[in-house]
Amino acid sequence: MKRIRQLVFLATAFALTSGVTPFSFAQQLVTLGLTTRNGTTSLPFVIAEEKGFFKSEGVNALVVIMQNAVVVNGVVTRNVDYGGTFSNFVGAALSGLPVRIVMAAMDGSDHYLVTGPKIKRVEDLKGKKFGISSFGGTPHSEGIMILRKYGMNPDKDVTFLQIGGSSSRYAALESGSVDAVMLVPPFNNFATKRGFNQLLSFNEIMNIPLGGLAVHTQRIKEKPDEIIKMIKAVLRATDYIRTRKSDILSFLESKWGIKEADIRESIYREMVDLYSRDGISSDETMKNVVQLVRETRKSKDDKSMEDIFDWSFAKKALAELKLK
Repeated sequence: MKRIRQLVFLATAFALTSGVTPFSFAQQLVTLGLTTRNGTTSLPFVIAEEKGFFKSEGVNALVVIMQNAVVVNGVVTRNVDYGGTFSNFVGAALSGLPVRIVMAAMDGSDHYLVTGPKIKRVEDLKGKKFGISSFGGTPHSEGIMILRKYGMNPDKDVTFLQIGGSSSRYAALESGSVDAVMLVPPFNNFATKRGFNQLLSFNEIMNIPLGGLAVHTQRIKEKPDEIIKMIKAVLRATDYIRTRKSDILSFLESKWGIKEADIRESIYREMVDLYSRDGISSDETMKNVVQLVRETRKSKDDKSMEDIFDWSFAKKALAELKLK
């Protein structure tokens, strides 16, 4: 928890000294925990921050980068106001922790299984090292489901290594310290261009939502209007991504450092249709992600969907946006 407070303090100090924060110091800073500023899952939140959508909705929101588990712990302990990850919050809610997912940013997964040059099939991973973000995180859950789909035993046939975010997993794959990883754009695009093998998209295995907003249940009681404003800002950001292609391609070049035009085009093409138009996932996809997390954690619980998700705020946000 000390580390979380340090991260938030440093992010606040940076914002106040660099001019990023558009409001006065007196206005309360709202922190949003993400695992990276780069990548398709993070893009709507970063666009909402950088293009001023949070500001125009009246929220002084700041993206803070931290590890996946720290995002969840930060929200649970109320040191972080919102979490932008997904499956770990599903797991937290299933464990009985006081969190709810109030928005889904993506209707599908942007994760791809990428392997070393010598690995041509999923079955070739037997006895190999599989890099993941964290145990119980989305890449871990997805890896388990892929291995099972191909008749392998995740507990015996591979060794899962906790590496960190996509950039760290890509570096581990490139260095040869792991043989397989789940990657998101742009890292899967970099990998394939450098001779690594992209075996499949997780969407070929199962359709799950990815990315979203998660909050502490107490914040739901205390600041329901703020939650609606946060969701409206993210929905406006996803609309911006869909309708401002040239701006997003420029963003990928300037902010993500992607100089190759073909990679930028490929990333945009792969991600644009994944973003949710209403912030609400279907019952089928929600059942998929709950099943995914339950099987990964090998746990039994009596939680209902209402114990994990609350779409009422997304519905109100969408209704308000349509009135404009």
